[in-house]
Amino acid sequence: MKIIKKIFYLFLILFFVYKFFFYVDISNGCFVRFKPSFMEFNTGNIKDAIAVLKNAVPQEYQKFCGNVSKINPNIACGGFGGGCFYGTEREIYLWTSHGSFVGWTAAIIAHETCHVVQDLEERTMEEGECYKIGNEVLKSIVEY
Repeated sequence: MKIIKKIFYLFLILFFVYKFFFYVDISNGCFVRFKPSFMEFNTGNIKDAIAVLKNAVPQEYQKFCGNVSKINPNIACGGFGGGCFYGTEREIYLWTSHGSFVGWTAAIIAHETCHVVQDLEERTMEEGECYKIGNEVLKSIVEY
């Protein structure tokens, strides 16, 4: 009986870690880790936004999956409801609220992914290009 309890608790811990610290989409080869945060206890809004991106704007979802490895949901230069890319390899900062419109969060993810791509291609960080992508994503989501 003690071994069953231990196995149960192990699965409970693994489920908690998976639910709050990882986004996995095996069929699309997407694996993204969430850093722990005291400000964003529930990464549900971010995961919902990724799902919206996957369904409404698949080409941006593929860019995200292929280029972003970590999401840091702590306070960043983008402020509440914004995001940042500090040049840390394949890591974006995304500070949202669970009650926020997931379309906005998806647009921020696409915007910050744009900066990751710019960095990986050793191009200049061009806000105009990334704002355009974010706007197009938001428009596509609303039309979807």
